[in-house]
Amino acid sequence: MARQISNQAEKRFRVWARRYHTADLMRQAEQLAVRRDMVTLLRFVQENKVVGTQSTGNMPLKMVRAVTAEFVNPPVLDQTIGDKTFRLRSEEDVWPLYFLHILGNVGNLLTTPLGGRWQVTKNGAGFLNMDPILQASNLLTIWWYQTNWVVAYPYEGIGEGTPPRFSETTLSHLRQLTVGHPVPFDLFADKLISATGLRWSVQTEHTPMILRSSIKAMVINILQKFEAVGCSYVEKPLGKSSIKELESFKITPFGRMLLEAVALVID
Repeated sequence: MARQISNQAEKRFRVWARRYHTADLMRQAEQLAVRRDMVTLLRFVQENKVVGTQSTGNMPLKMVRAVTAEFVNPPVLDQTIGDKTFRLRSEEDVWPLYFLHILGNVGNLLTTPLGGRWQVTKNGAGFLNMDPILQASNLLTIWWYQTNWVVAYPYEGIGEGTPPRFSETTLSHLRQLTVGHPVPFDLFADKLISATGLRWSVQTEHTPMILRSSIKAMVINILQKFEAVGCSYVEKPLGKSSIKELESFKITPFGRMLLEAVALVID
């Protein structure tokens, strides 16, 4: 039976590869910022002596500044508000880098020991030799099945992890959506919350809003990183100012390709 399943998986992969390795999707994968930034991080570690901090194994601040300067969209590391400047304190303050660090660790692309030198693993070296579509698919698959999603919404009320089969149920809901068709976010989030049993520790009038925010952070924002969804926002008043609130999203053709790649693991 194991051999039969293996053959079926290989057949599905060949079909997926023929269907989605098109010039347009390949070009989008090549330009994808999160993929390019992971390549930058792995090569930076290969070419530089990066020694993790004693407490967390995170990248020292000097190295954080050096590697993020090479990112597609270098993040702002220091902020000045009025006459006060808030300077970078930790790698964990730089979500674009910390996100890649997490994927690298759980996906066995990197080893980042406490007080030890960061190393690119054999898997990480293999990742660098993949074509861009496989690199992008590999990164999203690492997020989907190997990462604790609450790292994207690290609030005590959500608990230490999502409910059982949360990522599989989320994938199923997303794959049912039509490419290019706008989906009201609140409706999608509420259906997913109900289907998965996602809970907040204290029930208040704000609980539905909080849980929707967690879906936005753990699902939609991550898919945005992979250009798997396009989002529409609406301006909502907030005091004397206003905020942008997610109104709807739609699956992109590139997103459909990535979701089908992720689904190959469990189909």
